[in-house]
Amino acid sequence: MKRSIISAALVVLTGSLAAQAIHAASQEPIRPIQPAKVTNPALVELGKKLYFDPRLSKSGFISCNSCHNLSMGGTDNIPTSIGDK
Repeated sequence: MKRSIISAALVVLTGSLAAQAIHAASQEPIRPIQPAKVTNPALVELGKKLYFDPRLSKSGFISCNSCHNLSMGGTDNIPTSIGDK
């Protein structure tokens, strides 16, 4: 009998905690971004090529990745990027 009471209490407690977690998540102002659904992989590859292509810059020597380095989280860690000049 004690086990069934303890089991029932655990079920109620677990359900209550789950409900509180769901409510807290619904109140959270920051929500994760859903992953993009790639419908055309060729366009993704084109975007990668353009992002790393220095010929698109005014000087022809820097790419988007020069200032928005993906290996550094998309930043160059300076207050203002140098850009072309």
